[in-house]
Amino acid sequence: MGQSIQLNANFFGNIWRGDHFIWCGVSNGSGGLTLTIADGDGNVLAQTTSYIQIKDIKQMYERWTVGEEPSRAPKSVADRAVDGVTTAFQYTPPQDTNTPYILFVHGWNMETWEKDRYAESSFKRLYWQGYQGRFGSFRWPTGNGITGTASAIIHHRNYDNSESNAWASATGLLNKLNDLDVEYPNNIFLMAHSMGNVVAGEALRLAGSNQVVNTYVAMQGAISAHCYDASTASRWSIGPPDRYAHYWTSNSPCYFNGIGGAGTFVNFFNTNDFALNLWTTDQDYKPDVGYQYSPSLDQFLRNVGLGSVSLYFPTNTYEIFAYADPSRSFALGAQANVGGIFQKLGVSQQINLQSVWPSDAHLNHDYSEHIWHSAQFRSDNPSRANFWKIVLGDNGFSLK
Repeated sequence: MGQSIQLNANFFGNIWRGDHFIWCGVSNGSGGLTLTIADGDGNVLAQTTSYIQIKDIKQMYERWTVGEEPSRAPKSVADRAVDGVTTAFQYTPPQDTNTPYILFVHGWNMETWEKDRYAESSFKRLYWQGYQGRFGSFRWPTGNGITGTASAIIHHRNYDNSESNAWASATGLLNKLNDLDVEYPNNIFLMAHSMGNVVAGEALRLAGSNQVVNTYVAMQGAISAHCYDASTASRWSIGPPDRYAHYWTSNSPCYFNGIGGAGTFVNFFNTNDFALNLWTTDQDYKPDVGYQYSPSLDQFLRNVGLGSVSLYFPTNTYEIFAYADPSRSFALGAQANVGGIFQKLGVSQQINLQSVWPSDAHLNHDYSEHIWHSAQFRSDNPSRANFWKIVLGDNGFSLK
């Protein structure tokens, strides 16, 4: 083997099958790995050499961003991320018109390097399942720095500010999906985690009747289930009107009614998701300080000085949803039997995570120690291989 490479004895993670390898190296380079078979006397019976190239994984998939600073509004057009590399990676135009492209959207409370780690774990684990298509990540400006349950509750405005950014990032995601759909027509596959499903769902709504995504996989979605199905369970019935279930007047259809940006919608849910239980706590804090709902006016208001300013649908929808209107339902990622677009030809497109991976061993732990909400990225590959198999298989993207 060439001296320009040092290979670790282990692969990235624990590979559960032996026909798709990614080697772990400590530096860029290439060289030959020679296999020699000899008898007991040292006589060479056979010998062959395979040549291996080691490069930064950031030079193996595309990274797109509409911003990283949570105090700044997201851009409407995604740029190539160049942090951590000298030049941003870009695929050459596909030669095969059936080349698939999977785009990943991260969730809340993530620094830039963590966004990349989740994307890279997704890329590697899909590859180990046999995925040979292309992969990209879409980054948006989420807040971060929340370290435990107490800080998550005390600093719930961090969450709501991020939700506001998530809604606003949808335009940038849709623009990128439109670009990708031109290059990979009907072969764009979108998956989003947690609050990333706000970005993804809204982008697909903004697409109108223009299908820009073949299949959308919502993973542990931190968005109101009533956005998709007003008939799902309600946690309570008093308080401000539920404009997720009825947008934006009473008896109107749900917010995502008629959404057509994807051909197939799949919901990976867990009714016992620790983090999504905290999501309901955040909803119960709404309207946030500085906002209110006026029953007499039937309007949401933003307090300004000693007065207030009326907020209107659809102009102020994102602000109302992020800060003022509490969801009466559970989160999409914690709700079974969501109907609407998650029903296709009478068949439910839902996957119960409790049947996919091991039981949650961290139920009594603090938020900072609780990995189950993002276990597909944070725990070992053998424990989560079945998850990625389903994502890639007939109950997910149907790419395997």
